[in-house]
Amino acid sequence: MQGEVEQQSRSAGLSHAPEAPPRVDVERAGLSAEPSQAPQYPPEPTALRQRFVRHPAIRPAVQALTNAFSSLTIRDYRLLFQGNFVTQTGFWMQQVVFGWLILELSNNAFYLGLASFFRAVPIVAVSPFGGVLADRVDRRRLMMSTQICMMLVAVTMAVLVMTGHAQVWHFLVASLASGVSTALQVPNRQALVAQLVGRQHLANAIALHSVSLNTSRIIGPSLAGMLLSLTGGAGALFLQALGYVWAVSNVARIRLPPAPQRAAQSSFLSSLIEGWRYCYRTRPLLMQILIGAVPSIFAMPYMQLLPAFARDVLRTGPEGLGLLFSAMGIGALAGSFGLASMGHVPRKGLLVLLSAAAWGGLLCLFALSRVHWLAAVLLALAGASSAVYSALNSTIVQELAPDDLRGRVNSVYMLTFGLSPLGTLPAGAIAQAYGVQVALFLGGAAALLFALAMLLFSPSARRVQ
Repeated sequence: MQGEVEQQSRSAGLSHAPEAPPRVDVERAGLSAEPSQAPQYPPEPTALRQRFVRHPAIRPAVQALTNAFSSLTIRDYRLLFQGNFVTQTGFWMQQVVFGWLILELSNNAFYLGLASFFRAVPIVAVSPFGGVLADRVDRRRLMMSTQICMMLVAVTMAVLVMTGHAQVWHFLVASLASGVSTALQVPNRQALVAQLVGRQHLANAIALHSVSLNTSRIIGPSLAGMLLSLTGGAGALFLQALGYVWAVSNVARIRLPPAPQRAAQSSFLSSLIEGWRYCYRTRPLLMQILIGAVPSIFAMPYMQLLPAFARDVLRTGPEGLGLLFSAMGIGALAGSFGLASMGHVPRKGLLVLLSAAAWGGLLCLFALSRVHWLAAVLLALAGASSAVYSALNSTIVQELAPDDLRGRVNSVYMLTFGLSPLGTLPAGAIAQAYGVQVALFLGGAAALLFALAMLLFSPSARRVQ
C-alpha cells in the first residue's frame, strides 16, 4: 500500500517536494488565534495563594495543570467534552458486553473479528459522505441525529439480551448500525472541536479528547464486567442508552460560532472529490494519513481478541477481562494526560513514529505473557504509547486541514479506523487456527516494522513540527 501511494505521489509531481516541515496557513485553515468563547477565569487568588503558586517547587506542577485543561475554559467545548465522555464510556461497555456474549453464544474467536468487521466497514463506505455532510449542514444537528441512532441500537440490544432472544447475528447487525452512525459522527465531531476551540487550544482539545477516551476505558470495562455478572449484559446496554440521552441534551445547548461551509455551493460528488484531491496533493497530510492507517490495520485487532486472550491464555473470566481493559485505559490515560500537560509539543512527527514503534513492540511482549499481572502492566504501557501516537497524529491532521474542507479531510482520516477490518478478519482467522498469542504477536511485529521503516526512509514524516 505504501509503495502504491508513493508511486502515485511521484506521478503527480509530488516526489520532488522539499523535505521541510509543513507550514500551516492559519487563515486558510480557519483556525483563529483566539478561542470562540472568552475563557472564564476564577477570581484573583489571595496573596498567600499567589506566593504558594509561585513557589519554585510548585510552579511547574501548576503550569502543567493549567496547560492540561486550557481548552475546557471554553463553555461550548465543555458541553461537547462532557457528552463525549459519557458516550465513550458506553462504547467501551458495549465492546466488552458484545465480545463476551458473542463468545458465549458461538465459542468461536472468529466472530469477535467478524463483529469488528461489521462495525468498521461503514467507516470505509460511509465516512466520506459523513465528511461532506459535516461541511454542508449544521454540525450540531448532525451530531444529535447520530447520537439518537446509537441510543436506539443500545436499547434494542438491551431488550433482546434481557428477554433471552439475542443471537450472534443480532450483535453483527447492531455492530453494523453502530458503524454507520460512527462513520457519520466522527468526522463531524472532529470538525466541530476545531470550530469551537480555535487554533490556540486545538492540540490541547485533541489531547483532552484522548484523556476522555482513555478514562472511559477504565470506567466502561469495569462497569461492564460487573454488570455482566449481575444482569447478563442488559443493564450495561441500558446504561449506555441513558448516556446518549445526556449527550444529546448537552449538544442541544451548544452555540456554534460561524464557520465557512462552502461545500454546500457545489454538488455532493464535486465536494467529495475536492476533499480527496486536497488530501492527495498535500504530501505532509497524505503521509500522516498513511501513518495513522497502517498501525491501525495491524495492531488494533488486539482489542477484539482480548476476550479470547483472557479466557484461553490467562484463564480468567469477565472480571479479569474488565481488568485488562482497565489496565489499557490507565496507561492510555497517563499518556494522554502527560501529552495534554506539555502545552506545545515540538517535533510531533518524530514522536508519532517513536510511539507507534513502542506500541507494536509492547504488543509483541504482551502476546508472549501468561501471567495476569504482567499482561496488565504490558497492556498499560501499550495503551500509553498508543494514546500518544493517536493524539499527535490527529493533531497534525487537524492543523493541516482548512476549515472549509475539515469535514472531508476528517472523513479521509477516518479511513485509518475503517481499514482496521483488513487486520481483524485475518487476525481472527489466525487466532482460530494457530492461537490468539500468534495473532497478537504478528500484528504487533507488523506495526513495529512499519514505524521503523518510516523513521528510516521518510524524512518528511519525521520532520513535522
